[in-house]
Amino acid sequence: MPTLKQVLPENADSHHASALLDVDVVAVKLNTGAPCPSHADPFEAWPGEGNAVRQWFVLANGKAVGIDEAPGSAPICRIVAYTAPGRP
Repeated sequence: MPTLKQVLPENADSHHASALLDVDVVAVKLNTGAPCPSHADPFEAWPGEGNAVRQWFVLANGKAVGIDEAPGSAPICRIVAYTAPGRP
């Protein structure tokens, strides 16, 4: 599995995620609607703050890191605790 530092865009401000850079990524999610039900797995609404998160990563430690790409500013890492839908 890749680590977070291997999948983050080079221009993303990862200062807030520096403690998570060596954690394994277990899933990549896209914050848009699935084209059809049979391809829905990688699509899920971002569960945290940030209006411009299009891509986010589920980490092996139960955190999720979203890349907030607001127009006019550098991409910022947003971090939330994450539980997969349907899991306690």
